[in-house]
Amino acid sequence: MMYIGMDVHQVSTTFCLFDPSAPDRQRYRTLTRPTTVEAIRAVLEPYDGCCKVTFEVGTQAQWVAKIVRPLATDVEVANPSRIPWLFRDGRKNDRLDARKLVTLLYLDQLPTVHLPSEAVSAWRALINHRRTLVKRRTMIKNQIRSIVRTFGCRCPHKSCWTRAGVAWLRSQTFDEARHFMVATMLDELAFVGSQLVKMEGQLDGIAETRPNVALLRTVPGVGPRTAEAIVAFTDIVGRFSNRKQFASYFGVTPTEDSSGLIQRHGHISKRGPSVVRWLLVESSHRVIARCPALRAFFDRVHRGQKNRYKKAIVATGRKVLTICYGMMRDQTAFDARKVVRSAA
Repeated sequence: MMYIGMDVHQVSTTFCLFDPSAPDRQRYRTLTRPTTVEAIRAVLEPYDGCCKVTFEVGTQAQWVAKIVRPLATDVEVANPSRIPWLFRDGRKNDRLDARKLVTLLYLDQLPTVHLPSEAVSAWRALINHRRTLVKRRTMIKNQIRSIVRTFGCRCPHKSCWTRAGVAWLRSQTFDEARHFMVATMLDELAFVGSQLVKMEGQLDGIAETRPNVALLRTVPGVGPRTAEAIVAFTDIVGRFSNRKQFASYFGVTPTEDSSGLIQRHGHISKRGPSVVRWLLVESSHRVIARCPALRAFFDRVHRGQKNRYKKAIVATGRKVLTICYGMMRDQTAFDARKVVRSAA
């Protein structure tokens, strides 16, 4: 069996080929080739599938995996953030990086990440792009609000973003520069809104083919956007052994710095997909309004103290996330009675 480590870059890729059956001085062999389909295949095809390959996760990981998987016995995608110490020994170049990766692969000590299928990867990209559009929409609204406040105006309507509110904004007499800015930003706001409608239509079509999305929506207050994000970034629920590991993957577990008899817990780790945490926090406000069982959990963490509100919201989001894990694992709909029993 040949072990191959790949240090992939935009222009070139360095391969380190490790043959454990060869003499000591001939075990490692290094090649540098262009990062093209033909060049990668030319290196791997001679081994007729009898090789294990590793490379670091990155923007090109999905594309590289598509090329490598048919040509290798096993493909492992390395997580460089879990092995920073390995690359801080005073020497770092592409040849050494590829050699270190293949050595860890051979020793079965390589920290890996889950690489989803192309369809799931595209689904995740759409979810992240929707978040970008929502943030852009919020930024435009805040800029318009700033101009309105500069001139001391107050919207007579319920919202500035209804048809009546937008018409009122266009009718305001700001100075020439700001009038032009508001008109331009309102046009951009309308465009971003239309893009969001198209994006959500695309996401709804994908969600219809994913039964777990409908399953998670049985949780009161969890909408389609939150449900689809949890399902998309979970991908295969069986890769998580328990709910704590599941919550840790999404970065909603507290950090710990303990030694001896001293235990210190800090803020949540914020590792993993931030878009899921963002949606969880947003949906937690609706969850505590619609689900008495989870409202009781929120109140217990909140303790009626104003400075614990955000902590209680995040804790509720984590609770919802672990409930979703159990629902996907067991393929059961939401049951508030189980929440009450677990709280007790």
